[in-house]
Amino acid sequence: MRAGTRDAAGVFGAVLAALCCAGTPFIVGGLTALGLGFLRKDGILWPAMLLALAVAVMGFWQGARTHGRWGPLAIGGVGAVSLAAGVILVHGFPAMQMIYAGAVALVAGAGWNSYARRSCLS
Repeated sequence: MRAGTRDAAGVFGAVLAALCCAGTPFIVGGLTALGLGFLRKDGILWPAMLLALAVAVMGFWQGARTHGRWGPLAIGGVGAVSLAAGVILVHGFPAMQMIYAGAVALVAGAGWNSYARRSCLS
C-alpha cells in the first residue's frame, strides 16, 4: 500500500470500527442491511480497530520521516489513544466524547499529513 494512502485507510477503518462499537445508528443499520450484523461483536471489532489504528499510526510515522513535520503524528497518536480508550476502557457519556474527539483528531492528522506530503513533494 502506498504511504500516502496508508494513514487514510487506517483512519477510515479505525473510525468505522469505533463508531460501530459506539452503536452509531447509520453504521449499525448499514451493517444490518448488508447482512453483516454479526460483525458487531467486540471480539471482531476491537482487533480490527486496533489493527487499523496501527496502520494509521505507521502511516503518520512514515509521513513524519518523509516531510519532517511531527505534528500530524502527535495529533494522530493522541487521537488513536483517545479512540481506543473510549471504545475499550471508558463507558457511558465520556466514552462517546473520547471516541468522537479521537475520530476528529485522526481525520485532522491524516489531512495535515497528506498536505505536508504534497507540499514536500512540490
